[in-house]
Amino acid sequence: MEWGKRILLACIFAMQGQFFYAQTSTYSWQDFVEEISDDEFAEEQGWTEHMEELALLAAHPIDLNTATWEQLRQLPFLTEQQINDLHSYAFLHRGMRSVSEIMAIPSIDFQTRRLLSLFCRADQSVFEHKDTLSLRSLLKYAHHEVVTRLDIPLYYRMGYSYPPSQGGYWGNPLYHKIRYQLTSQRHVELGVQSEKDAGEPFMHNRGWDSYGGYFMLRDIKWLRTLVIGDYKMGFGEGLVVGGGFSMGKSYWQNRTGRGIRAKRGMDEVNYFRGAATTVRMGDILLSMWVSHRKLDASLNDDGTVHTLLSSGLHRTSSELNKKHNLGASLTGADVQWNKGGFHIGSTGYFQRFHRDLSPGDALYRRIYPVGRNFGGMGINYGYNHLWFSLSGETAYSTNRKGIASLHRATWKISPQYILSGSVRYYSRNYYSFYASAMSENSRVQNETGAMLRLNAQPTEGLTLMCYADFFRNPWPRYGLTHSSVGQELALHGEYKLRRYNTLAVRYQLKRKERSNHMEVHNRFRLLYTRQQGKWWRLQSMVNLHTLQNSGKGYTLTQSLRFQKERESFTVLFTYFHTPNYDTRISLYEPVLTEMFRIPSLYGRGVRGVLAGRHSFWHRRFSVELLYSLVRYFDRNVQSSGMQEIRSPWKNDLSVQLRLKV
Repeated sequence: MEWGKRILLACIFAMQGQFFYAQTSTYSWQDFVEEISDDEFAEEQGWTEHMEELALLAAHPIDLNTATWEQLRQLPFLTEQQINDLHSYAFLHRGMRSVSEIMAIPSIDFQTRRLLSLFCRADQSVFEHKDTLSLRSLLKYAHHEVVTRLDIPLYYRMGYSYPPSQGGYWGNPLYHKIRYQLTSQRHVELGVQSEKDAGEPFMHNRGWDSYGGYFMLRDIKWLRTLVIGDYKMGFGEGLVVGGGFSMGKSYWQNRTGRGIRAKRGMDEVNYFRGAATTVRMGDILLSMWVSHRKLDASLNDDGTVHTLLSSGLHRTSSELNKKHNLGASLTGADVQWNKGGFHIGSTGYFQRFHRDLSPGDALYRRIYPVGRNFGGMGINYGYNHLWFSLSGETAYSTNRKGIASLHRATWKISPQYILSGSVRYYSRNYYSFYASAMSENSRVQNETGAMLRLNAQPTEGLTLMCYADFFRNPWPRYGLTHSSVGQELALHGEYKLRRYNTLAVRYQLKRKERSNHMEVHNRFRLLYTRQQGKWWRLQSMVNLHTLQNSGKGYTLTQSLRFQKERESFTVLFTYFHTPNYDTRISLYEPVLTEMFRIPSLYGRGVRGVLAGRHSFWHRRFSVELLYSLVRYFDRNVQSSGMQEIRSPWKNDLSVQLRLKV
């Protein structure tokens, strides 16, 4: 398909030549995702759910003039010192008129300012009414939002051709979700949501497959947060309970201890259900929680649990038989002391499953937890200064008496240079079901490592980031029969060629053992962005992925975006050419608000996306449409089994409606 590549390249340069100098430049959600994502990071378990949670935050920016400490704590890139400085600035200056005022806060660097512009806003209208807790005031200033989405596949999978008795899907191929949220001032929030995945039954499943909801109070005298229903939480460095989100190795500040918060997204796996609260007693924060949930699990013949499942899919009889067949009860507490930049705390929990866990005798599974009673406890500490910060946590798990430890340090050499490093030790006997911390593998277990990172802005318009991570797995991982080692090196640079033209380059080298041999991955990305006026943006991107002894793959991507307050649309076209699945390339593509998708492309073909949004009735009602297609040149059949599509084409249509009152 040499002619296809020539046509695509000609179109790219032709479109570039039609645009002239811009007038303004903004930092977008797409820019953020492209900065933090790479192929392996994008495929980590739970990453999509975490990104959907951040997408929800970006769609509902936090008002810096009324934000509580707990609200700002949801942002994983902010330190406690920066949160305190934001509060102090807003109090001393009687609010902010725009987000750009944060440039006056010394502790907030350039990179953090860009992120705050994406997740925060400054609304002066909040000072027009008095913030009270009376029922009349709560009802008067209540805001309602209803969002519903429908995904329509314009193709046919084999799972719908077979009856359920032969392994076919019980439901129709449509995906549907609906979410309602009520917020009043900054104190009260209520939300309910339901979701049905493609292939899941509806009428024969008592409606939607998944239901959830919550009621939350916050910032009422000594009560910081109270959530009844579905919630998430994270404390310390995330070794014991880390329901937070790490933004990848490229970011110098990653804080997983984000406290207790409501579960607003559609995640069906990583959350708690019950009640949780955080209260303040002087300089001490005390959090307590209780949870009981039904989990999906595959069982052994004797009724014990072989594997805890995380797909959330219930389409076939086999998947439905594994739905909610394991009960899990949890209780725990966390206490934190903060004063003068210092903080120290402790987190602990006890959990009981209603069945014994028995993962089997496979070599890599011999370190998995066994039994039904589990507990964990950790001690965390930290110190934040304007130019230096230090934090860490050491944890203990009762099941196999394992130890885990993670320590981080950051030194702001100058406003332009930030040096950070971390060391981690996760023994093979340590295991916490709710851990989420810096690691090469998806589990916080069986890993030691050290990483050094430098963020720099040596001259105006030039931003650099580089890091080196070295890790070792003492116990054999899946597919290996011995201990393994690996290294990862990366360099990212961004330069403004002119005032509104940006060139970004990213290179990543990773050496990691697989199937008892060392794999060497080289990934390269070149991204050119041109802002045209206030509303138009053009981007051209080239990705290259080489794997020793397996060949090399590449993608060529061109996108055009138009965005105003009431309407927007994006057109994206990608040509991909990779020899096999091992050289796949994952690319973020424009989607609907609160939605996140980063497909992996392999083989040879083209992918196109068209997304649009329009708002009516003073932007209270909006309609969003998304159409995507894939055309393979090297195959006539996609996927396999019940997911098989007997066509080289794959077309999808999504519609989303949003009403705000």
